[in-house]
Parts: sequence; structure tokens; C-alpha cells
Amino acid sequence: MNRGKAVAIVTGTSRGIGEAVALELLTAGYEVYGLSRSESKVLVGRDRFTSVPCDLANAGELEQIIDRLFLNIREDAEISELLLMNNAAMLEPLKPIDAISALEMAAHLQTSLLAPMLLCSRFVHHTRAIAALRRKTIINVTSGLAEYSAPSMSMYCSGKAALNMLTRCIADEQRDEANPVHVFAFDPGMTDTQMQTVARGRDKADFPLQSFFQTSYEQGKLRSSAEVAAELYRLLRESHQSGSVLRAFEKDR
Repeated sequence: MNRGKAVAIVTGTSRGIGEAVALELLTAGYEVYGLSRSESKVLVGRDRFTSVPCDLANAGELEQIIDRLFLNIREDAEISELLLMNNAAMLEPLKPIDAISALEMAAHLQTSLLAPMLLCSRFVHHTRAIAALRRKTIINVTSGLAEYSAPSMSMYCSGKAALNMLTRCIADEQRDEANPVHVFAFDPGMTDTQMQTVARGRDKADFPLQSFFQTSYEQGKLRSSAEVAAELYRLLRESHQSGSVLRAFEKDR
């Protein structure tokens, strides 16, 4: 039986978790569209990978890009599985709320929350009209900090908490659909990415959690992006309740 073609749209594929997930999915046979401002040297030129230059902070541009992308996808009758992974996000600003400007707030929320919202919206809209799809999945990359407050991280914590709620709301909306989109938040745990490097490089006086991030790194508590990507793919092959948070290596936490 021909199971059809699997296609993934992943944001933030220029490095880190996004790049590693794209590699994992390519190895598993997916065609992958990577949305990011810059290209990954690891992914460029690989079979079944298409780099889509995109500024997630520009909502108008992002909507046009995703709509054009779906024009191509909808013309491919062989596609039976479609995955959207909202991975790209901002960590900064890392400072108290009264020190954050309106422009900094807007920039953070546009990339970390509004862009995923828009992509989820267009994904649900476009996939409803593709009858051949047997599996439709959205993965929103979250963080343990969605559930825990932290000083100087109000933007990051709030954005991830909102992303978790977005995930649950979409699951509620899709519950009675004949061919629903299944949506999950994915908490990768502490991963050795550029975000971790930025957090460790902050001054303790401005960022009280700097020592926590530094100690976690020195004690070897961070996993590689490749390990996290493999864990996500394993979780995707299992059955989970739509709207839930999938936690990487949950038994080891």
C-alpha cells in the first residue's frame, strides 16, 4: 500500500533545534520546507529540503509566503501527511518589565507568538481543503518556563504560556472535525542552543538566573539538538491527546 508523501514546514531551521529536527525528518523520508531568515549550511543543497527565506517578524510577508507555499502543496496529490513545527522564537529581552520598551515587546511577541498564531491559522485553513491528508499535525515548541515565573524573563515566560494556551484552544476547535488537525506543544527541556549561550553570557546583576544557566551547562545537564530532535520524532510516532504538552525525556526529569 502506498502511504503517500510526508511534508513538514519548520521555522527557525538555520541552527539549533529547528535545524536538527529538519535533519531528523529528512532522514525519516519527509520533504521539508525550512522557514528562516538565513540558510543552514548543514541543510542547504540536501535532497527534499527547500529553504524559504522569511522574516517571521513581518506578518504581511509571512502570510503571503505560507499561502504561496500551500498553493504548491495542494497541487501535490501524493501528500498524505503534513506537519507544521513552530520552532523559531526569541529569548530576549532579558530584563525587568519596567526596562523593556514597547518596540522590544512588539518584536518579541511578533516572532515568538504572533507568527506561530498566524502559521497555525493558515495551516488549519489550507489543510481543511486537502481531502487526501490522512495526518495533519502542528507542533508548537514551548518551554518549562511557560509554567514557571522567572525574574527578567517576563516576555519569554508569557509568550510560551500563551503558546501553550493557543495549542489547547486549537485542539478544542478541532475536536469535532471529521479530519482534525492534531496539535501539541513540545517542551524540549534544557538544550545546548544559542539561546543557552545568550543566557549564560548575561550579567548576573541584570539577569538573576544567569548562574542557573551557567551551572546547568557546567554540570552537563544540556542535551544536544540532535538528541532532542530524535526524541521529538519518537514522540510523534506515538499516540497522544491533542492539546497536550509533550515533554522530551520526561522520565529522566
